[in-house]
Amino acid sequence: MPIDIHNLTFSYANEPIFKQLSFSFLKGKTYTILGKSGSGKSTLLNLLKGFEQPQDGTIDYIETTAQKVELLFQEHLLFDWQTVRQAIELPLRLTHVEKKQRKEQVDILLRELQLTELSDRFPNQLSGGQKQRVAMARGLITNPDFLLLDEPTSSLDQETKEEVQAFILSEQKKRHNTLVVVTHDIEEAAFLGEVILLVKNQTVTIYENPLIHLENRRETLEFYEFCIKLRAALKGGPYEK
Repeated sequence: MPIDIHNLTFSYANEPIFKQLSFSFLKGKTYTILGKSGSGKSTLLNLLKGFEQPQDGTIDYIETTAQKVELLFQEHLLFDWQTVRQAIELPLRLTHVEKKQRKEQVDILLRELQLTELSDRFPNQLSGGQKQRVAMARGLITNPDFLLLDEPTSSLDQETKEEVQAFILSEQKKRHNTLVVVTHDIEEAAFLGEVILLVKNQTVTIYENPLIHLENRRETLEFYEFCIKLRAALKGGPYEK
């Protein structure tokens, strides 16, 4: 159930963001979108979700729909007056899922994501890492085919960031959905992405991650050598395979 992008062109206020972009996001894979500020990373997520429409070209949903694409923004958008349980339940309320079924689904996800003990807390009682887990739970409650994350760890300290990154990958492996993560963090892109899309000059350049199969890749010299190559490509230099 891929999302196929064909010859997509998109502009903001006559400023071109993408020109003749073609790419397919395949089922069950993890993608990271890397690029400088203003390059169009978040715009690409909005296009995939359907919040924005291309001026030219097409976005085709094969055996899926835009409704089965869930987008989590950089800001967790957790309401101060909602408990963790209420925040996770909200998408089900909006789609008119019956009360008993809502409770069952939320209870299951609370247990899976180890949030049961936090279910009655409010956002101001949560750590940054806990807020991210709650936001992920709210995104997963509808069982989406595609989960899009916009800068999911940008506000976290390094230790919490690495814990959340591992959590994101573990949940993707359990559910076999397609994960697309926007980031400006090169190490995060190299850790999370099977495929890395470098957004630059109104298009994307594709890099396959040769280390994604290594469970402890962050502890290897090859991981940081790969990050150096990505950094060089981001700055405009050559990428050496």
